[in-house]
Amino acid sequence: MKRFALLGEPLGHSLSPALHKAIYRQLEIDDASYRTIEIPEERLKSFFSGFRVGGFDGVNVTIPHKSNVIGLLDEVDSKAKLINAVNCINRTGNKLTGYNTDLLGFAYSLRQHNVSIEGNEFAILGAGGSAQAVGAVLAEGEAQIVSIVNRTPERAEQLKETILSVNDSVKVNLYTEEQLVKRAKHLDCVINTTSLGMSPNAKDSPISAEVFTENCLAFDLIYNPLKTKFLKDAEKQGASTVNGLQMLVAQAVYSVEIWMGGNIVAHVDMNALARDLEKAIK
Repeated sequence: MKRFALLGEPLGHSLSPALHKAIYRQLEIDDASYRTIEIPEERLKSFFSGFRVGGFDGVNVTIPHKSNVIGLLDEVDSKAKLINAVNCINRTGNKLTGYNTDLLGFAYSLRQHNVSIEGNEFAILGAGGSAQAVGAVLAEGEAQIVSIVNRTPERAEQLKETILSVNDSVKVNLYTEEQLVKRAKHLDCVINTTSLGMSPNAKDSPISAEVFTENCLAFDLIYNPLKTKFLKDAEKQGASTVNGLQMLVAQAVYSVEIWMGGNIVAHVDMNALARDLEKAIK
């Protein structure tokens, strides 16, 4: 029996066990299990000692440990190292290797919604681990302008550095909310990477509705609720909207591909997985 898990704290809201079990069912894998493990930072080192000698075959990592685990690994994929965030770890023998499938999941969701990156103007709300993944994807896709709005200037600077290290031809702005609103008519896509608006605080939004126009796409990495205030505000302004459900599904499938090998993505019905999760959230 192959054993997998999600590490983080807290995890009461997580849909990952149901999602991974659905992936295994589609692939007709009956010898794999997946569970959540709530774990504080001070217990990570002892957990990884057991992990390394066969406690688990692979784990996903979520808030607040995506950076904390890096020092406990033998090897880190170049993109995960770049954004200083690991959300998937594979064990081969007693060697642990870290990856970031958030990048792959975000890029997949953009493709599925026919969102072109090259030459377009984007805004990123937030500058944490998820924002780093988003910024790297936009830079790799040759976005023309990326504007960052974040409460902490130091974190915004780190995100700017990540974007420019991937592609120094991208123009990166560090904006206040008011400055971003003034750019509204130029924005092709506004991406919320913060937790503002996540259930149970569904009345919150990270930005004023004035930032949206009918030519803009609002992309919220949050998937619970399915329609956040951020997305509702965007719809009222005539903007198109995408939630984080498809990204969640894709990053999980890419994790399974890393653990199991082969072209798992081609053999999974991502839309069916997303529909099943929608029912669970509703």
